[in-house]
Amino acid sequence: MSHAELAKYFKTEKQMEFSTDFFTNAENYEVWDEIDFANLKEVDGQNTFEIKAEDVTFYAEGCLDENPLMSDEEYAKNSPYGELVPHPLFITTICFWCVGVKGKGNWIRTPGARNPGQVIEFYENFKVGETIHVKMKPHDRYIKRGKCYLQYQMDAYNQDDVLKCRMYATLILPRTREDIRKFLKGIRGLED
Repeated sequence: MSHAELAKYFKTEKQMEFSTDFFTNAENYEVWDEIDFANLKEVDGQNTFEIKAEDVTFYAEGCLDENPLMSDEEYAKNSPYGELVPHPLFITTICFWCVGVKGKGNWIRTPGARNPGQVIEFYENFKVGETIHVKMKPHDRYIKRGKCYLQYQMDAYNQDDVLKCRMYATLILPRTREDIRKFLKGIRGLED
Protein backbone atom coordinates (compact mmCIF):
# COMPACT_ATOMS: atom_id res chain seq x y z
CA MET A 1 0.00 0.00 0.00
CA SER A 2 1.44 3.38 -0.98
CA HIS A 3 1.86 6.35 1.36
CA ALA A 4 -0.93 8.14 -0.52
CA GLU A 5 -3.28 5.18 0.03
CA LEU A 6 -2.36 5.01 3.73
CA ALA A 7 -2.77 8.78 4.18
CA LYS A 8 -6.57 8.52 4.08
CA TYR A 9 -6.37 6.76 7.47
CA PHE A 10 -4.16 9.39 9.13
CA LYS A 11 -5.86 11.56 11.73
CA THR A 12 -3.24 12.84 14.16
CA GLU A 13 -0.49 15.39 13.74
CA LYS A 14 2.21 12.74 14.20
CA GLN A 15 0.57 10.37 11.72
CA MET A 16 0.71 13.13 9.11
CA GLU A 17 4.43 13.72 9.79
CA PHE A 18 5.66 10.13 10.14
CA SER A 19 7.18 8.64 7.01
CA THR A 20 5.66 5.28 6.14
CA ASP A 21 8.24 4.74 3.39
CA PHE A 22 10.81 2.62 5.21
CA PHE A 23 12.78 2.35 1.97
CA THR A 24 13.81 6.02 2.37
CA ASN A 25 17.34 6.12 3.83
CA ALA A 26 17.40 2.30 4.03
CA GLU A 27 20.95 2.34 2.66
CA ASN A 28 21.96 4.11 5.88
CA TYR A 29 20.20 1.82 8.37
CA GLU A 30 22.27 -0.30 10.71
CA VAL A 31 22.51 -3.92 9.58
CA TRP A 32 22.96 -7.12 11.56
CA ASP A 33 26.57 -7.74 10.47
CA GLU A 34 27.64 -4.19 11.31
CA ILE A 35 26.25 -3.69 14.84
CA ASP A 36 29.22 -3.00 17.10
CA PHE A 37 28.90 -5.10 20.24
CA ALA A 38 32.28 -3.82 21.41
CA ASN A 39 30.51 -0.49 22.01
CA LEU A 40 27.47 -1.03 24.23
CA LYS A 41 27.17 2.66 25.07
CA GLU A 42 23.61 3.87 25.56
CA VAL A 43 22.53 6.56 23.07
CA ASP A 44 19.55 8.90 22.80
CA GLY A 45 16.93 8.50 20.11
CA GLN A 46 16.72 11.17 17.41
CA ASN A 47 13.31 12.57 18.50
CA THR A 48 11.07 13.07 21.53
CA PHE A 49 7.38 12.14 21.66
CA GLU A 50 4.90 14.50 23.31
CA ILE A 51 1.90 12.37 24.22
CA LYS A 52 -1.38 13.97 23.16
CA ALA A 53 -4.88 12.63 23.77
CA GLU A 54 -5.31 12.11 20.03
CA ASP A 55 -2.23 9.86 19.97
CA VAL A 56 -3.73 7.60 22.65
CA THR A 57 -7.28 7.46 21.27
CA PHE A 58 -6.31 6.90 17.66
CA TYR A 59 -3.79 4.20 18.61
CA ALA A 60 -6.61 2.34 20.36
CA GLU A 61 -8.80 2.85 17.30
CA GLY A 62 -6.05 1.48 15.05
CA CYS A 63 -5.83 -1.61 17.28
CA LEU A 64 -9.62 -1.96 17.12
CA ASP A 65 -9.66 -1.72 20.92
CA GLU A 66 -12.92 -0.12 22.03
CA ASN A 67 -12.02 0.00 25.72
CA PRO A 68 -13.34 3.44 26.75
CA LEU A 69 -10.37 3.92 29.10
CA MET A 70 -8.23 4.11 25.95
CA SER A 71 -10.64 5.63 23.47
CA ASP A 72 -13.06 7.96 25.30
CA GLU A 73 -11.46 10.92 27.03
CA GLU A 74 -14.60 11.88 29.01
CA TYR A 75 -15.19 8.32 30.22
CA ALA A 76 -11.52 7.99 31.25
CA LYS A 77 -11.64 11.28 33.21
CA ASN A 78 -14.48 9.87 35.33
CA SER A 79 -12.76 6.50 35.87
CA PRO A 80 -10.56 5.57 38.84
CA TYR A 81 -7.55 6.43 36.61
CA GLY A 82 -8.83 9.97 36.02
CA GLU A 83 -7.34 10.09 32.53
CA LEU A 84 -6.81 8.15 29.32
CA VAL A 85 -4.84 4.92 29.69
CA PRO A 86 -2.65 4.13 26.66
CA HIS A 87 -2.87 0.72 25.03
CA PRO A 88 -0.04 -1.53 26.31
CA LEU A 89 1.55 -1.64 22.84
CA PHE A 90 1.53 2.17 22.53
CA ILE A 91 5.24 1.99 23.42
CA THR A 92 5.94 0.69 19.90
CA THR A 93 4.66 3.96 18.44
CA ILE A 94 6.79 5.93 20.87
CA CYS A 95 9.92 3.92 20.01
CA PHE A 96 9.48 4.19 16.24
CA TRP A 97 8.95 7.94 16.56
CA CYS A 98 11.86 8.49 18.95
CA VAL A 99 14.42 6.32 17.15
CA GLY A 100 14.02 8.27 13.91
CA VAL A 101 15.88 7.47 10.71
CA LYS A 102 19.46 8.48 11.57
CA GLY A 103 21.90 6.85 13.93
CA LYS A 104 21.68 3.86 16.22
CA GLY A 105 18.45 1.91 16.43
CA ASN A 106 17.24 2.79 12.94
CA TRP A 107 17.44 -0.92 12.06
CA ILE A 108 13.88 -1.23 13.44
CA ARG A 109 12.76 0.31 10.12
CA THR A 110 14.71 -2.20 7.99
CA PRO A 111 12.89 -3.43 4.88
CA GLY A 112 12.58 -7.21 5.03
CA ALA A 113 12.67 -7.37 8.84
CA ARG A 114 10.31 -9.71 10.66
CA ASN A 115 9.01 -9.36 14.20
CA PRO A 116 9.37 -12.49 16.38
CA GLY A 117 8.03 -10.73 19.49
CA GLN A 118 9.03 -8.20 22.11
CA VAL A 119 9.59 -8.14 25.85
CA ILE A 120 8.11 -5.07 27.53
CA GLU A 121 8.38 -4.11 31.21
CA PHE A 122 6.17 -1.24 32.42
CA TYR A 123 7.09 0.76 35.50
CA GLU A 124 4.51 3.56 35.17
CA ASN A 125 1.66 4.29 32.78
CA PHE A 126 2.35 6.82 30.07
CA LYS A 127 0.30 9.97 30.55
CA VAL A 128 -1.11 12.57 28.19
CA GLY A 129 1.11 15.66 28.43
CA GLU A 130 4.37 13.80 29.05
CA THR A 131 7.28 14.19 26.68
CA ILE A 132 9.05 10.88 26.21
CA HIS A 133 12.62 10.28 25.10
CA VAL A 134 14.25 6.92 24.47
CA LYS A 135 17.72 5.70 25.37
CA MET A 136 18.89 2.52 23.69
CA LYS A 137 21.80 0.17 23.32
CA PRO A 138 22.54 -3.17 21.65
CA HIS A 139 21.54 -6.05 23.91
CA ASP A 140 21.93 -9.29 21.94
CA ARG A 141 22.58 -10.67 18.47
CA TYR A 142 22.29 -14.32 17.54
CA ILE A 143 21.47 -16.78 14.77
CA LYS A 144 18.66 -19.26 15.36
CA ARG A 145 17.47 -21.74 12.70
CA GLY A 146 19.51 -19.81 10.12
CA LYS A 147 17.81 -16.46 10.90
CA CYS A 148 19.63 -13.37 12.17
CA TYR A 149 18.10 -11.90 15.33
CA LEU A 150 19.01 -8.49 16.73
CA GLN A 151 17.82 -7.13 20.07
CA TYR A 152 18.17 -3.65 21.55
CA GLN A 153 17.28 -2.51 25.04
CA MET A 154 15.12 0.62 24.71
CA ASP A 155 14.31 2.60 27.85
CA ALA A 156 11.56 5.23 27.68
CA TYR A 157 11.82 8.18 30.09
CA ASN A 158 9.54 11.15 30.61
CA GLN A 159 10.62 14.78 30.74
CA ASP A 160 11.59 14.34 34.42
CA ASP A 161 13.82 11.34 33.56
CA VAL A 162 11.43 8.90 35.22
CA LEU A 163 11.84 5.45 33.65
CA LYS A 164 8.38 4.57 32.32
CA CYS A 165 9.09 1.42 30.36
CA ARG A 166 11.85 -0.90 29.18
CA MET A 167 11.46 -2.76 25.92
CA TYR A 168 13.73 -5.43 24.48
CA ALA A 169 13.02 -4.84 20.80
CA THR A 170 13.85 -7.88 18.68
CA LEU A 171 13.68 -8.32 14.91
CA ILE A 172 14.82 -10.92 12.42
CA LEU A 173 16.88 -8.88 9.96
CA PRO A 174 18.56 -9.27 6.63
CA ARG A 175 22.16 -10.10 7.56
CA THR A 176 24.10 -7.72 5.31
CA ARG A 177 23.72 -4.40 3.58
CA GLU A 178 23.67 -6.29 0.28
CA ASP A 179 20.68 -8.33 1.53
CA ILE A 180 18.83 -5.06 2.19
CA ARG A 181 19.72 -3.83 -1.31
CA LYS A 182 18.29 -7.07 -2.77
CA PHE A 183 15.07 -6.54 -0.83
CA LEU A 184 14.84 -2.94 -2.05
CA LYS A 185 15.13 -4.22 -5.63
CA GLY A 186 12.26 -6.66 -5.03
CA ILE A 187 14.35 -9.79 -4.53
CA ARG A 188 12.67 -11.50 -1.58
CA GLY A 189 14.49 -14.85 -1.46
CA LEU A 190 16.88 -14.03 1.37
CA GLU A 191 18.79 -16.98 2.72
CA ASP A 192 18.49 -15.69 6.27
